[in-house]
Amino acid sequence: MERLTERERNVDGTGVAKEEITDGLLKPFADKILTKLAVYEDLEEQGLLVRLPCKVGTEVYYILGIPNKTPCTIDKCVFKLSDIDKIGESLFLTREEAEKKLEEPKNEI
Repeated sequence: MERLTERERNVDGTGVAKEEITDGLLKPFADKILTKLAVYEDLEEQGLLVRLPCKVGTEVYYILGIPNKTPCTIDKCVFKLSDIDKIGESLFLTREEAEKKLEEPKNEI
């Protein structure tokens, strides 16, 4: 979809319109904004809008092995959409998160 705002933000964090908004131009540009927002809101309501924990292709860390049953190692891989349900269980955004997960079972015994 066409971006309606600039990537940079104002000092107060509000968005910056790509087009100058004046009284004469306000209606058509406001309609574009509202239409685009409505599409996103519809997708969100339908459960079709997903915020990924990282970009597809980002290097992430996974636990190889079964904690407390087999020796475990932490290795790197590339995040794919099919990995979304593994985040926080066997796939982690940082090595530190993976190491922390490996420590959990030891503390529960």
